[in-house]
Formats: sequence, C-alpha cells, structure tokens
Amino acid sequence: MLLSEIIRDLPIITRMGDSDPDISRVVYDSRNVQAGDLFVALRGEKTDGHLYAQQALQRGASAFLVEEPVEAPCWIQVPDTLGALAVVSRNIYKAPADDLQLIGVTGSNGKTTTTYLIETIGQAGGEKIGLLGTIEYRWPGHCQPAPHTTPFSSELQEGLAAMRSAGVAKVVMEVSSHAIELHRIDTLLFDTAVFTNLSHEHLDFHGNMENYAAVKHRLFTQYLKPEGTAVLNLDDPWAQRWYQDLAPRHILTYGYETPAQVRPLNYQLSSEGIHAVLATPQGRLQVVSTLVGRHNLYNLMAAISACLSRDIPLEVIEEGIRQSTCVPGRLEAVDCGQPFKVFVDYAHTPDGVKNVLGTLNEVLHARLICVIGCGGDRDRKKRPLMASIAQENSKLVILTSDNPRSEDPEKILEAMEVGMIGNRGSSYLCIADRQEAIHTAMQLAKPGDIVLIAGKGHETYQEIQGVRHPFDDRLVAAAELERLGFAKKKA
Repeated sequence: MLLSEIIRDLPIITRMGDSDPDISRVVYDSRNVQAGDLFVALRGEKTDGHLYAQQALQRGASAFLVEEPVEAPCWIQVPDTLGALAVVSRNIYKAPADDLQLIGVTGSNGKTTTTYLIETIGQAGGEKIGLLGTIEYRWPGHCQPAPHTTPFSSELQEGLAAMRSAGVAKVVMEVSSHAIELHRIDTLLFDTAVFTNLSHEHLDFHGNMENYAAVKHRLFTQYLKPEGTAVLNLDDPWAQRWYQDLAPRHILTYGYETPAQVRPLNYQLSSEGIHAVLATPQGRLQVVSTLVGRHNLYNLMAAISACLSRDIPLEVIEEGIRQSTCVPGRLEAVDCGQPFKVFVDYAHTPDGVKNVLGTLNEVLHARLICVIGCGGDRDRKKRPLMASIAQENSKLVILTSDNPRSEDPEKILEAMEVGMIGNRGSSYLCIADRQEAIHTAMQLAKPGDIVLIAGKGHETYQEIQGVRHPFDDRLVAAAELERLGFAKKKA
C-alpha cells in the first residue's frame, strides 16, 4: 500500500520527502524492520524509538512515523505516534474490524473466564469465533501464547485481519485499562462491551481508583457503537454510577438481586460446580456448569448477558455452558493422588484473592493453606492488603515471590508482612524461593486440607532481574507432590 494511503486521517505536523513509497508492513521494533517497512518511533517507559531510527534505516525502512525530526529521506511528524500506530495499522490491513462483530470485556477480575465462556457458547451455536486475552490469541487454524492481555494496535489489527481471512465472524477480547490508555484499541468500535467489576489494581499506573475507573469507562463511551450494548454488573458500585451516565445507550444488567435483568432465581454452589436458574429478558435459563464458586456465577451471568446482546438463543447458551470446562490457571486442580486438594489460581488482586479463598471456604469447608506473593515493580499499595486478606481466609499463609522483576524479593515480602497479624511461624511463613514455598505447603498439608497456590495461574515463567526463568506453578506443584511420594494421576 502506498504511504499516502496508509497515513491518511493522521494529524500531520510536518512531512519530509516527496516520495510515496510502497509500504509492506508497519513496524515499531527496529530489530524487526525489513526493506519496505514503515517504522513507527514510539516513546516507552524504558526507551525511545526515535533513538533507533538509524538502525531501522540501515535495515531498509522506507519511511518513518515520528514525533520529532529524524535523519532519514522520508518521515512524517505527528503529535502522538502511539495513537497514529493504530490508525496506520488499521489502514494497511484494510479496516478488518469493519467486517467483524466485536465483544470487549473489561474489569479487574473475571475477564478471561468470561471471554472463554462467550467463545464456547458461540462455538456451540456453530460460529467461527476469535479470542484475544491474557492466556492466548486464537481463532480457527491459529493459536499462540499471549504476550499481553490486549495486543499492541499493530498486532491487534494484524490478528483481526487474519481472523477475517479465516472466516471468523465474531471476536471476543479482553480489554485492559492499559490497552485503553495506550491507544491499543483506537479505531475499534465494539458491538458489545462488558464490565465485570473494579477493585484495587494497577494503581501504580493509574494513580488512584478514580483515574482507573475513568479509563475503564471509556470503553463504553468512546469505543462502543452508538447502537451497541453495554453489559454492566449492577452489583458493582462503579457500574451503578455508570448506569445513569450511559443512558440512552442500550444497557443490559446482571447481578444477584433485582433490578438486574439477568439474575439468579435460585442457585446451588458446590465443589462439583454451579446449578442455577436465571431470569433473563428472553425467559428462564438453566445453568449447569463445572465452574466453582459465587464469583464464577458472576462470570457466567456476564457471558450470558453478552451472548443475549448478540441474539444467541437461550438453548444455545445453555448448551455452550454445559460444554465449558476449566479455564487454565483458574482454580485448576493438581492431582497426583495426594490425600489433600491442590489448586492453582491466577488471583493477583485483593478482590481476586478474596473471591477464590471465599469460594474454597464456602464449597469445601476444609483447612486452607495459601501460597501467595506480589509482583515486583507493580502497585505496592496492594501488598499488605493481599496478605491480610489471605490471612483472614486461610489457616496458614506462606508469603513468597511472584515475578519480583527488578525488586529484592525479601523487600516485597516485608511490605506484604505489614498486613499480617501475629508472629511468623504461627499463622504465616515467609519463604522467598517460590519452589521451596510450594514444597513447604505440600509438606505441611494434612489429609483433607486444601493448598491454594495463588498469583501466577497459567503463567509459565518467573521474572527475576529482567530474565524470565521457566516456572509453572502447576508443574512445580506436581513435581513436589511426586517428590513427596505421591504418584502422578494417569490421564
């Protein structure tokens, strides 16, 4: 595509060079530049893409999109290259979102499970559906691990174009607050936008809850089609505020009590799953799910509401829910024949930890040991909160590392320890080495107990001083159980 076609719609400040080269790709990493590419210089937290313009030129870049002049034959200056990246990516891939139905799910917790449920329900109805989220990016004929909850705009547009080529009609995606703030979803308009909840998270990035909420709110005001549907968890205080703001848009609400439009008429929660009858605007709906806990009934109601907004019949929704299985790293059991239960869960926010521990206490009624840490270089305010919640809902807490990144793991544990009551050794232990912490939990577990390993879930690495070391809580837990003499369960 000609450069002039790609940069149309941009607020251009200055353009240097009279040529109109044919552009093959849009690239923001100079290491990936090939001949004929448009290099977009982005300013990041750690470096500035403008510093790598010469490297991109040497690798064959035909043109540059910049915020300040660079030494190159052809460059275009714009006020914000991050926002411009979304525009040029849409243009070079010929606006793939225009040919797709988009469902976006945002919130502090529950996004991944909700998107998986929507995907399964869509497949039960015979739809070709694409999914973008924390664990994977996938569509028919393609699956890859997700480096980000929501891809950068160039990868996002490329993925949407590939989905269109694969015959996908509907895409469900997690939309993080970072993605909204950093222009990753710019140029997209969603048919349905879902809000799960808002709790203490990412305040290192947003500063405070008001700012965090304001960014989430933009999904419904800036990125939702005028005729689109806003799906809101009416039990969440932020959603209650937004309900008034979003009128006269079409709004579909869910929650446990009236006046939520999708709500339980009766329900049973057990260690085997969820059985419920829901009221919906289209009539009663039977829920039979292997997902466990009150928070997963919220996720089910969010997914059901999203599917109702896209006119999926009740019987298809019911079948899709019956077909749904455990989401990787979300209360995922590790069974090596041991006489106690072991679960791995992604809970990494105060609210997430409270939900998963509350669920285990509610449905299993057993002594609970919780292994938990907090990530380095992230929101420090939540560290004592998470430790305190873990202690309130467990008999024993083992504080440990969870992606310490550039921080000293011991310092992170000290910050978490501020939230603890009592002396070390009585109701909690501090073991910085995560593998040792998991081993200790297994050693201390008695028949009938529950061990919860929280924080990493599906992740397969431990990030220490900028290096990602292989580390999967599920594999480590299984190995430690085998080390203690338990046989791995046969598939």
